[in-house]
Amino acid sequence: MKHLLFVFICFLVGMHSTEAQQDHAMDNAQLPTFPLDITWHKTSLLIFPQPIRHADRGDAYVLAETVKDADNILKVKAGKKNFEESNLQVVTCDGKVYSFTVSYRDHISGKPIDMGRAVPYAPVTFPGISLNSKQIEDLSRKVAQSYAFLHGGMFHRYGIRLETQGIYVRDDVLFFQFRIKNETNIPFEPATIRFYIRDRKRAKRTAVQDTEVTALKVLQTGSPESDKGKTIVAAFPRFTIAENKYFGIEIIEKQGDRNPTNRIKQKKLLKARGL
Repeated sequence: MKHLLFVFICFLVGMHSTEAQQDHAMDNAQLPTFPLDITWHKTSLLIFPQPIRHADRGDAYVLAETVKDADNILKVKAGKKNFEESNLQVVTCDGKVYSFTVSYRDHISGKPIDMGRAVPYAPVTFPGISLNSKQIEDLSRKVAQSYAFLHGGMFHRYGIRLETQGIYVRDDVLFFQFRIKNETNIPFEPATIRFYIRDRKRAKRTAVQDTEVTALKVLQTGSPESDKGKTIVAAFPRFTIAENKYFGIEIIEKQGDRNPTNRIKQKKLLKARGL
């Protein structure tokens, strides 16, 4: 194989913040493991429903690489015969984690394995949160398809529009619905999305003391260049803010300086609708 993987094209610059959010969401969770048999003389193909962000093999004799122009396909092959059982971890761009127990077999079918037809992971539970990861994902998709009911406070500069369209609550989880639209001919590619709480009355010429807020789930659908734009749904443990603070979102452009932000004050946060 020409190249061992393990750095991929999915948001290579600045993705550490979003990736940290996803990794944090998986803390203290036990994921099921898929058995994967590989051999010396055949290549196994793993087809994932989303592009691969990162993969890690337990030992060097588990050889793996992506397919050129198909970043959701992983080729896996044995680097030596009769190796001891190892493992392989794959993270896709939507934050899903796939864990494999890798074993050597002299004879395998060699048929491609479609991970899109398998359950990617058992529902993950979060400390202090009543909803599991499957419930949060299903509700996030429901929010993404909801009509906007919040207005005002829109960011509109550099040909980029960012607006908060809705805030929803289910039990102890808040869901924020954002929409970003690119009105220029230069594509807008997000590199990092960060969320924070900031004091509105902070003194000038002082360091900004933001409280970073980690999302339980960030769902992105569509494209900023499409007619409807890109919808971003972010789920958080339920919180409130004081009158002198606001909750903010900032989207950092990959290889660019168009970094739209939006602020949500206490009054707007308290308009959250039930799911």
